[in-house]
Amino acid sequence: MSSIHKRLKILVFPCGAENAMEIFDALRYSVHAEVFGASSVEDHGRYVFDNYIGSVPNINAENFDAAFSKIISEREIDLVFATHDSVIEHLSVRAPFMGFYLVNGDPQTTAIARSKSATYKKFSAHAWAPRFFSTLEEIDQWPAIIKPDRGQGGQNVQLVHSLREARLCELTVENPVWMENLPGKELTVDCFTDREGILKWCSARTRERVKAGISMHSRFLSQEEEIESIAADINRQVNLRGPWFFQVKQDAGGCWKLLEFSCRVSGTMVAQRARGVNLPLMALHDYLGRSVSAMPMPCIKAVDRRISTKALLDHEYHTVFMDLDDTLVIAGSAVPIAMAFVYQEISKGKKIILITRHEGDVLAELHRAKIHEGIFEKIIHIDDKSHKSQYVHESSIFVDNHFPERSDVFLNCQVPAFDLDALEFLMR
Repeated sequence: MSSIHKRLKILVFPCGAENAMEIFDALRYSVHAEVFGASSVEDHGRYVFDNYIGSVPNINAENFDAAFSKIISEREIDLVFATHDSVIEHLSVRAPFMGFYLVNGDPQTTAIARSKSATYKKFSAHAWAPRFFSTLEEIDQWPAIIKPDRGQGGQNVQLVHSLREARLCELTVENPVWMENLPGKELTVDCFTDREGILKWCSARTRERVKAGISMHSRFLSQEEEIESIAADINRQVNLRGPWFFQVKQDAGGCWKLLEFSCRVSGTMVAQRARGVNLPLMALHDYLGRSVSAMPMPCIKAVDRRISTKALLDHEYHTVFMDLDDTLVIAGSAVPIAMAFVYQEISKGKKIILITRHEGDVLAELHRAKIHEGIFEKIIHIDDKSHKSQYVHESSIFVDNHFPERSDVFLNCQVPAFDLDALEFLMR
């Protein structure tokens, strides 16, 4: 086990999906973690992870093991979060030989979780296990569900209404699994099991608006005995350690039946962190041998999500020129996104220069807005008709709400010139 006195080096792989972004956000400010991201394809991870590793071979490639082992060795990675079910299954048998700890990476458990048929067989003795069929001829009630044995996110799941339709669908689904139709409500249940096998967290949430298999709106439910019992049963029968989740759906009689369980962080596990339960961070503390507990905030009842956009700035700069009125300050108050951007750039070693035509005392205006003048390398107060482009140099970027000022700087200085609304794209 790594020393508790050093920052753990954490690798998220692959790092472009929503659950990878959640792990990054959950750990980015932790004093215990230095977070790396790696991907086999060009994806959103490059725009988020400062420590980004691209062009990793696919897990099915012959050179994957050697390449991944090299990443682990050269970056001195302590701990890996695998964000895809096939990846965590693949790495589970390799982690001991490559010298890293794989979060929730028990080989037998990851293999069961990756296969729907293996999952349903494992838990078939329980009332909450769905009916599944080995052949079409066994199906005695229609409609029924066909799904790929190694699928995820609801991909290629189909409702079929007859044997004839089923035979046609079977031709389009790889390694199909047949199961009873569950027409009721669906829930995701986020869980955490510690190093002693104790289920420390179990929380169900709704899936009210779903895009690409990811819940965009979720409400938290009061703890239900039936849901907690399912979580406890799963936790007893397989070896789990760290964040995991399962999904259930109601049958025609209103009873909850298992759809799947997974050993990874879920796409909307951020919902738990929004109310104070940081499951990826709990995994780090558990790895370090510390007792963990959750402290949920009951005042958070629901979460809602949207697509976030980031831009890759292909421009070398060491200085940010920032306007004051209606950019850094609006109606006497500091603009939160502008201040966050300023401090982000300072943390990256950039110089911040305030450049303004403010009518009045600039320092007094900063004081009213609770902004300390010490964050600026220099304050340029223009009190004549000179252009801001006279002060801006090429190794810089320019932020100003006024289009004529941005146009002047962009055309004459050949540097990126952003309005206030664009800063969100540059935030990491």
